[in-house]
Amino acid sequence: MTSYLWPSSPLATITILVLLHCIPASYLGLLCKFYIIIYLLFMFIGYLFSSKRQSRSLPLVANRTSYALVTGASSGIGAQICRCLIQHDFNLIMVARSQTKLNQLADEFRQINPNINIHVIIQDLSESNAVENLINKIDTLKNTNIDIIINNAGRGYSKPYLQTDINDNVYEQMIALHIRAPSLLIRHYLPKMLDRPSRIVNISSEISYMSSPRAVMYASTKAFLTQLTTSLDYEIEQLNDKNNISLLLATPGPVLDTEFDRHDESIVFHLPFVTLTAKQVAQQIVDACLRGDRFCTPGWANQLTIWLMTKVPLSFAHLICWLLWASWPEVKQWLYERRHLVIICFNLMDKIVQNLKKQLKEPKSVTVEDELDLFTKYLKEERNASHQNDLTPNRKLDTNTDVTKAYSQQHMPTIPRFYEHIPNDPLGMKLREEARALFLHRKSQEVISSDEANNLLTLLEENATPPHDPESPKINYDDFIRVVQKSSPDIANLFPPTLFADLYHNDPYGRVRILDLYQYTMRKMWYYHSRMGLSLYDSIGQGNLRESDLEDYILELIPTMHQLSQLQKTFYKFYVCTAVRKFFFFLDPLRTGRIAIPDILCSGYLDKLLELREEDADLDDLEQNWFSCQSASKIYTRYLQLDKDHNGLLSRDELAKYNSSTLTPVFITRVFQECLTYSGEMDYKSYLDFVLALENRNSPQGLRYLFQIMDVDNKGYLHPGDLNFFYRGMIQMLSTRPLTEVPPFNNVQNEIFDMVKPVDSMRITLKDLINCGQGGLVLSILIDISSFWTYENRESLIPQAATTKDDSIHV
Repeated sequence: MTSYLWPSSPLATITILVLLHCIPASYLGLLCKFYIIIYLLFMFIGYLFSSKRQSRSLPLVANRTSYALVTGASSGIGAQICRCLIQHDFNLIMVARSQTKLNQLADEFRQINPNINIHVIIQDLSESNAVENLINKIDTLKNTNIDIIINNAGRGYSKPYLQTDINDNVYEQMIALHIRAPSLLIRHYLPKMLDRPSRIVNISSEISYMSSPRAVMYASTKAFLTQLTTSLDYEIEQLNDKNNISLLLATPGPVLDTEFDRHDESIVFHLPFVTLTAKQVAQQIVDACLRGDRFCTPGWANQLTIWLMTKVPLSFAHLICWLLWASWPEVKQWLYERRHLVIICFNLMDKIVQNLKKQLKEPKSVTVEDELDLFTKYLKEERNASHQNDLTPNRKLDTNTDVTKAYSQQHMPTIPRFYEHIPNDPLGMKLREEARALFLHRKSQEVISSDEANNLLTLLEENATPPHDPESPKINYDDFIRVVQKSSPDIANLFPPTLFADLYHNDPYGRVRILDLYQYTMRKMWYYHSRMGLSLYDSIGQGNLRESDLEDYILELIPTMHQLSQLQKTFYKFYVCTAVRKFFFFLDPLRTGRIAIPDILCSGYLDKLLELREEDADLDDLEQNWFSCQSASKIYTRYLQLDKDHNGLLSRDELAKYNSSTLTPVFITRVFQECLTYSGEMDYKSYLDFVLALENRNSPQGLRYLFQIMDVDNKGYLHPGDLNFFYRGMIQMLSTRPLTEVPPFNNVQNEIFDMVKPVDSMRITLKDLINCGQGGLVLSILIDISSFWTYENRESLIPQAATTKDDSIHV
């Protein structure tokens, strides 16, 4: 049963494959045709000599004395079969070992169809003499004609044969349920069913068509039931000409909602296209039974599986069954142990596929006539080429270039999809730039204009929902949807229904403020226009801005900024560098050299930059704004003050004067070890990163910068030795200043670990510093003498802070 095409012996299989491979194509084609003719001839002979009845039995119709005997009827497929049979008015004899479940189902079925009779028989068919007892109980019932027998009772088990406990009687139960019970029931009732229309249904399994490791006894006993059904059906066909009875072989695959899948962790019960529910399987079995079909395999995937598994070699079928009946952890362990073989198999399959593709692309065989035509063609081309060479002797033919072009056209006819060619010639670059500009212009026309936004505001105010509030009108959901439907398609796309839920804030009448909707519209308009404006500077066209692209954008933006009108053109270069550095420090922490345009728009830094367009900006806000003229001038002036030798770079001693020389020499040394320097000195860009990290110590980007410096050995964490290294530098600096006594390192270490509360009690990671919320303070204690003194004297400074009110915000 395992293979209809190839023999079971591996040696015989390999021999046949080698022979077929060595046969020429013409002979192989003749052999395949001969095999098909012989197969069809044998099929016709078998059909001719065995077909003594109609191809299909008459449909079965229930009467008052028609009973259907269903074993295993308390759950799963059996219960669903009973549910389908009562819809066709068949009386039931339900057999199972669970009295509670059977009685509940019987009461339910009587309420669904009160015109039928239901007899409940409690019997465990795996016990000795159970079938004889069942037959005796059925024979005592009056006016019962068994017209349908459905042998459904079964037991599933999917463990290796030798791993089963010898005291467990699971195999004896399978033999009793799958072999003994169906055989005895059919043997007893079959002679009585020959005189009237009747059906016998044996519910086997898809696995009965193949030998299956891990389910040895289950597959074997189900194979017996399959062979019993098909053989007995042929035998009855030869002996009975009345066409009254038919045997149906049902071979379902993995079925959910049964007792099998509840206790089985096999992969086969988790395949999406193979598994069916018990209700689906039962409906197809009952329909096939009443029609008089001989075979029923629910699900197209299971039918395809049976066909394939009976056509492949036996060793491959064993491998598939072994893996399907295993649990997922067992399969992962199996694949891990044989990972090298898996890689070899995939490489072999890839080579086979590539070879087939190459063979399909090979040109057709050239005949003698074609060769003569090609020879004549090339002869003419050679004569013309020689004639041209005689006329222009300085012109030579580059044969290597022609060969290269011919090879590329033959083997690389198309460019792969994943490759995007970016032109580097001036004409190609200009064409690409113009195409992107036209695309963005077309997209900009899809964005609503200011007039449309004002009309929308007017329409919203006209449809405001009562009670009206002149200062803050509101609108409910129904009126909001009505306004959106009246508006243009562009506005309708701008207002999804979920927006109303996002803007709703506990209004008793279920309304949102119209002002919020209008502000949302203006914000969307700004987002789209800003994104298109930034996309014009995307030189590569992949949605990212490089540092040079962002510099070009800000440089062309400076003349439109009212607050930057005081900048001199000689300072433009330094201002652009200062502004761009903040974008890349916070939005490109991995230093990839590019930032996604949506990240720039969502960060809020572009908003701060565009605030400089306002004429009446607050002076305090400008002082705190990194992009303002005052802030950029202050940063650059400080840089020039530190550069004592005026060479445009900062040495280690010069950077040590930063912030009134409060940073420890150990920290300054580590900065120069980790940062990019030129001949041991720091340039302006590295200085900006340094300033941004120190002024934003609690931000994740600032903590990442400082953590990289303090992680001396690049371990990914700070241990007490690292903390002690920087603390000794702090002590060395404090020894030269008349301050209070220095606490021992153990006290400082304990306070740091108490503030951070790391996951590992002896390691502080960057994630721990970010999660604790005090990472900036922890690192400042070890690198900045001012922060250390402030922290040590925090208790004495609390009264002064209480009496002095300072509302200023310092970064």
